[in-house]
Amino acid sequence: MLSWPKVTQLMLARISVRHFADEINSSVRAAFVKGNARIDPVNVLPKSKYGGINTVSLVTGTTIIGQQGAQFVSSLLSSSRVPVEVQIIEAGQDDEYFHSVLRNRTAVHVDNQADGEAKQKALKISNDLDLYVFKTRTRSFPGFKCRFPGVDILLIGQNNMGIFNELEYSPVEGVVEALSVISQKSNEKYLQHAFKAAVKSGRKRVTLINKAKEWPISDGSLVEAAQRMHCNYKDCIELELMELEPAISQLMTNPTYFDCLFASDRYATFLSAICSGVCGGANLFSAVEIGDHHAVFKPLQTKLSLTNYSNLSAYGIVSTIVDLFQHLGHEKCAAALWCEMKRTMDEGIRTKEFGGQDTGEYVICNIINQLRCRALDK
Repeated sequence: MLSWPKVTQLMLARISVRHFADEINSSVRAAFVKGNARIDPVNVLPKSKYGGINTVSLVTGTTIIGQQGAQFVSSLLSSSRVPVEVQIIEAGQDDEYFHSVLRNRTAVHVDNQADGEAKQKALKISNDLDLYVFKTRTRSFPGFKCRFPGVDILLIGQNNMGIFNELEYSPVEGVVEALSVISQKSNEKYLQHAFKAAVKSGRKRVTLINKAKEWPISDGSLVEAAQRMHCNYKDCIELELMELEPAISQLMTNPTYFDCLFASDRYATFLSAICSGVCGGANLFSAVEIGDHHAVFKPLQTKLSLTNYSNLSAYGIVSTIVDLFQHLGHEKCAAALWCEMKRTMDEGIRTKEFGGQDTGEYVICNIINQLRCRALDK
């Protein structure tokens, strides 16, 4: 049986990281310097809910995909008749975007720029707002490029720890050290959220993907924490440990085996890419980066920065709004919107990337028209 040394607070305290910046600013405009890890608590403002209406930040970006996604989001929100308003943040308003999300606590991000500057800003938002969990749900839809019927996988991964802090430096010329810094506190905080989310979603088995044989201290500490914390949930959910390589093989050949996946920051992103690829593509699904007080919702193709699509998928946008409604407590509206998207799929309304002749605009308009008809029937 594999054994590994325990990571204690004393050991973690002995890890010294050189900080190249003089101070840490809570602003996107601040220069993103290697070695700046968030150490201060998040400045939590009162909830921005006025007259029963939630305000949600919407970042559009400059690309055609971003503008198109913003139109889809605004149209779906207005047609769903939910008490949600959007605050549109355009490109170049980086500080305003940060403060808007800080104030509203909820945001929808629909631009998928993948350049270095955009990625640094996204990482800084995730770090400064302590969005420590990444969640996505991938499933099979008949006729939408999935060879395996009955796939339904919920992936809950770490989001802003370890390698996401981008800690690296050169101690001597010609040598670079890249650090993946974790702590027991961060592992326990992530696992507490993950177990609660899995139970709330009705999952029966959790598979923790790890490489504890190769990383006995870092991955081993996560495995040890999961085994210890699972004692509180053993009556309602099963915990399984699986190494990364066999997990990938199982995903490619028998994805229906998995129910819920847990993964550290080192593996979560590419595991979500594999899960979505098996189920038809990232443009079908959505993702959320969430913390204790803030949440940023994105189509999965935006989260993965996939730019090989000429436009933003209508299905990913609808799935994103469904997740947003559920997060804000509008369960009936979320169910109605999801039913309408499933109806379009069952009726053979498909976009070109799935062998159909319909545009994303047509899919959105068809859903909106049915939602309006539902409102008139009442």
